[in-house]
Amino acid sequence: QTDGKVASETIAMLKEHRDGPFFIAAGFYRPHVPEVAPKKYFDMYPLDKVKFEPEDPAALAKVLPASYGLVGFQNLDLTVDQQRSFVRAYYAATSFMDAQVGRVLDALKPLGLDRNTIIIFTSDHGFLLGEHGQWEKQMLFEGSVKVPLIINMPGAKGNRRVSRKMVELVDLYPTLAELCAIKPPAELQGKSLVPMLRDSKKPGKEVAYTVVRRGSDLGKAISTDRWRYTEWPEGEELYDLKKDPTEDHNLIKSATHSETLKQMRIHLKRAERNALSEMRPPSH
Repeated sequence: QTDGKVASETIAMLKEHRDGPFFIAAGFYRPHVPEVAPKKYFDMYPLDKVKFEPEDPAALAKVLPASYGLVGFQNLDLTVDQQRSFVRAYYAATSFMDAQVGRVLDALKPLGLDRNTIIIFTSDHGFLLGEHGQWEKQMLFEGSVKVPLIINMPGAKGNRRVSRKMVELVDLYPTLAELCAIKPPAELQGKSLVPMLRDSKKPGKEVAYTVVRRGSDLGKAISTDRWRYTEWPEGEELYDLKKDPTEDHNLIKSATHSETLKQMRIHLKRAERNALSEMRPPSH
């Protein structure tokens, strides 16, 4: 299995570089499609125990913008049981990958690296399993764009603590640079998360900005601690994540939330301008 090989090679590299500074990026493939894993991981999730119910297309039409289009498996005419089988495979592949991460972490202590190695676990995107009638990625719902993020910095007070504050993946580079006492380039868009690692109660960012490409079109979204606003060429979406965490009620036409919509549009335009303004050649 590919991820088993990734774990084995990562452990070999740890042994080779145990006496000097190193940076290792171990890229595990699963749970990317095809969802392949050893049988014992499928056995962990009996098919008749996997919960899955397809969402009502009529209800979805009331939430999503007109001509929104769908991506993934919904155009393949899969039966409910086939879709449930895929959910099971996703779970199995995820558990298999998790076991390989465990192998790497278990290798640190015997090598004397458990007390001086910074560890970051994250992903490049989320994955929809039938939510909103959607599968895979290329969407801007929370389930498609939010990623796991675990950071362990030896001796940090924030270790083993959970923070629900807003951060972005662009923050990882300046974070690692600071932890390694390296001066980062001035052009970086991210902000160091070191203060939050030392105190999990420290505030995060006001907003998080996300962009995804679907064909020739770009979808753009902005999130705050409470609201998520999405802009597509086909229309807009606004969700109250506090009252509607699964994003089932699009408030874009709600007069009650007109001021919130206005502010979220401003946030999005500002984030877009900031990102574009910082896309310049680095200084020398």
